[in-house]
Amino acid sequence: MSLHSHTHHSRENLEFLPRYLDYHNIPLVTSLAKRRFADYKERTGKALDFSRAYWTPPLPASHVLASEKDQIENKLNLAAVVSITDHDSIAGPLELQSDANAETVPISVEWTVPFEGNAFHMGVHHVPPTRAVDIMEQLAYHTASPSTEQLRDLLAMLSGFAETLIILNHPCCNFVKVPADRHWQTLRDFIELCRSWIHAIEINGMRPWKENLRVLPLAEEYDLPIVAGGDRHGCRPNTMLNLTLAQTWGDYVQEIRTKQPNHVLVLPAYEEPVRLRELATAGDVLRCYPHHPYGQRRFTDRVYAEVEGYSWHRLSFYLDGGKGTPAWLPPVVKVVVALSDNKVRPVLRFIFSMKGEYDRIEDEGKTEFGSLATTLMMENTQS
Repeated sequence: MSLHSHTHHSRENLEFLPRYLDYHNIPLVTSLAKRRFADYKERTGKALDFSRAYWTPPLPASHVLASEKDQIENKLNLAAVVSITDHDSIAGPLELQSDANAETVPISVEWTVPFEGNAFHMGVHHVPPTRAVDIMEQLAYHTASPSTEQLRDLLAMLSGFAETLIILNHPCCNFVKVPADRHWQTLRDFIELCRSWIHAIEINGMRPWKENLRVLPLAEEYDLPIVAGGDRHGCRPNTMLNLTLAQTWGDYVQEIRTKQPNHVLVLPAYEEPVRLRELATAGDVLRCYPHHPYGQRRFTDRVYAEVEGYSWHRLSFYLDGGKGTPAWLPPVVKVVVALSDNKVRPVLRFIFSMKGEYDRIEDEGKTEFGSLATTLMMENTQS
């Protein structure tokens, strides 16, 4: 079971970019970008508003599905079920349903749920196909105009579908950047309010292991099973999968809902530092795809912005129709793409290991991560 993948239908807000550059300090890129941000502020008197821009992953749903199935069927020699969950969109699964995958591809979504000044992501897997569009409209309405009563009603409705699985994704990820104590308080309030309809809590293939370890006692405290979500946004397949002997999706959902043992497969790629895996995704996002099936060849075709006087347009709309691409941008893109290349990765692995940044799956010696794929046996949230 491959849960939680993103396609080009996901909208990823760029508000995180300045913080990301500060935290990761990518050679050449961070200093050059920050200099340009400062130049803009000096020239206009205001900082760049990255909340008015978003990017989309490079791959369409069919390519994501193919790469996930290839990893599971050809490299692991197992049968594959893939559930794609774009941010607040079911367009990817609907496309796949129209491509004769209706019986094997569930209609799923990663639903953004605002709550008490914070927000959480819910993986809603396999909504009934005949009601999918209507349900998505209801979820989107709640995201835009949240209310506690409506949230409970929506979760109760979703949980009422026997083959729908509701997962609290990466609960310890404070993506709204509220104060840490505020995040934990709202997280607990959210779980306590919605506990009756949450079927599992996720450990995440794109989050640091130390953060995932904080999920385990949280799941135990609220008596919720653990499942794995890969959360891929680029071209590389998920680093965490779920193993089951269930013969159908419905059987698997019942396994989780009734808290039967769930087996999580952590693949060797997860052992790489988070920074290195994120850099790989950044390279995938910025890379040129000459034969992109939707014509989004350049990264400027996959970044959208809202500029005064214009509604949302691709970045290429502004650059190609105005003064052209700033001279500093292509070198920055080339550096990021070069650093993400597979030929450079061994060098970066060595550098990260020397700096002690390898994100090994270990907790003060309690859990070791072998050189081969490791199966974490999670029985009623006990690992």
